[in-house]
Amino acid sequence: MNELHNMEGMDLLEALLLQKLITEEQADQVRRRMRRAQIPAQQAVLELGFVGQEALYRTLSHTSSIPFVLLDQVTLSDEAVQKVSARVALRYQFVPIELDRGTLKAAFANPPAIRDRENLRLLLGLRLEPVIATPAQINLYLKQLYGLGAEKVIQIRQDRKATRLDEIEGTFDNREVEDLDQDDSSDASIVQLVNEIISDAIRQHATDIHIEPFREFIKLRYRIDGMLREIPTPLGMLELHEAIVSRLKIMARLNIAEKRLPHDGRIRLMRAGEATDLRVSIIPTRFGETICLRILSSSAIFIEMSHLGLSEYQLKLLTSLISIPHGIVLVTGPTGSGKTTTLYAALAYVRNTFPERKIITVENPVEYELSGSSQIQMHAEIGLTFASALRSILRHDPDIILVGEIRDNETADIAIQSALTGHLVLSTLHTNDSVGAVNRLINMGVEPYLVASALVAAIAQRLVRRICKHCKIEDEMIPRRVRAEIADTVGLAPEDVRAWKGKGCIECDQSGYRGRVAIYEFFLLNDEIQDMVADHAGTSELRKAAIERGMKVLRQDGWAKVALGYTSIDEVQRITSNFQISYDLDEI
Repeated sequence: MNELHNMEGMDLLEALLLQKLITEEQADQVRRRMRRAQIPAQQAVLELGFVGQEALYRTLSHTSSIPFVLLDQVTLSDEAVQKVSARVALRYQFVPIELDRGTLKAAFANPPAIRDRENLRLLLGLRLEPVIATPAQINLYLKQLYGLGAEKVIQIRQDRKATRLDEIEGTFDNREVEDLDQDDSSDASIVQLVNEIISDAIRQHATDIHIEPFREFIKLRYRIDGMLREIPTPLGMLELHEAIVSRLKIMARLNIAEKRLPHDGRIRLMRAGEATDLRVSIIPTRFGETICLRILSSSAIFIEMSHLGLSEYQLKLLTSLISIPHGIVLVTGPTGSGKTTTLYAALAYVRNTFPERKIITVENPVEYELSGSSQIQMHAEIGLTFASALRSILRHDPDIILVGEIRDNETADIAIQSALTGHLVLSTLHTNDSVGAVNRLINMGVEPYLVASALVAAIAQRLVRRICKHCKIEDEMIPRRVRAEIADTVGLAPEDVRAWKGKGCIECDQSGYRGRVAIYEFFLLNDEIQDMVADHAGTSELRKAAIERGMKVLRQDGWAKVALGYTSIDEVQRITSNFQISYDLDEI
């Protein structure tokens, strides 16, 4: 700590080296990036990811002699916030904290230059007392105070008064790929506003963007780690809703004049050199068109099977299942449970391990490009359905067939026949658990003896949020019933059970979670269970038989992830409340 008090006036990189937060080699990389991009040292360090934001900005505070604050630990004064307009705060990137006798205390992401201090003194008529906060907190609090895209909304309202449709149409330039990094400053800010919404969602690792109009306001929400999070929007956003919809329709090559029917489309984006696809769905509602954008990033889907969250036993099991010559392997679960990620990881493993095998997929839509496989996009309007595509696929001599989803009797029948004639079929099914896949197929009209012959395994999965590694602490309040369940699952004495949770920090936006990991349930059909299926056994009988033969249910795999410190007790209870194991213990 004594080192920190002697850093005033020291170069930031020297201070980081002194604390051994970076190496000499990393310092050289930072200097090269600073020269190439003409950016300050702290920004280069953040972009390279060498130091966490809080540690970096505490060091910057000592070198610049400007105090460091954590905005979530201070109370913002209403008087200070009202004194500063959204345009000024956003232009100079600061958060007003306190107003005291003509002096405004404000938090900046970077030490303000002398010129900026003077400009603010003249604009506000106040003396300035700057402090430093992390860029993540500055951006978060600016959004909370003024709304996402406030500067763009203000500009549009002032400069255009009303956004005309012909101006929006003027932004259509026949680009096949939209570049989010391109500066459209010559054009009005609708383009910039839409780009900012999309970029902000991608930056926060959102999977979906929801834009919903109501009578007096517009609601913007991101789905992050499976949970919807509302994003503050500025005043005046509602009056720009039609322009936002029109811009997104243009990007997706949809008919902007049709507002009475649902629309589905696709947008191809480039951001920081990385390709991202958006699946666009627009439906008409009472107060205007509601938009849902599904963010499909190739970097998020092509992961190795070893990174899925499978235990060592489950990994060996899945590897053996996708290595068999024929049969059906189903992955079950609701929308957004990670089924596609698991299947693509499995196919990538097969492609790399068995290059002699031919892979054909039939999907609706084809969400990701899988190199080395033939992928077919459904077009039901011209008769290209899962069933019709499957019939043609069989004449192309495939070894492995991926069917995006089995949703009707015809598709199920052909998938069963494909498995019985020497093909490995991978597909998804919407059921609540793995065992339910059997009777779901039977309810579709497949004969029980065919299900018993073709179905090799059904894998149920859910996604639980990972505990943020930056604020992970031990959970001291484990309920007695839960402690018993975990102890029984992992083979410990109840008093030896440990669990963790996230306290909440800058890195996880105070949620305590960052990222997700899957929990699994493997239902394997051995000879005995196949006989039960052929004899029309019910779901409860099949589940009981599978558990007696060693099947671990979703909730048990969740408790194993808790014991390993991956996720929290609350998260497992939230996701698996319908699958609770019965224990004869009293509630606390």
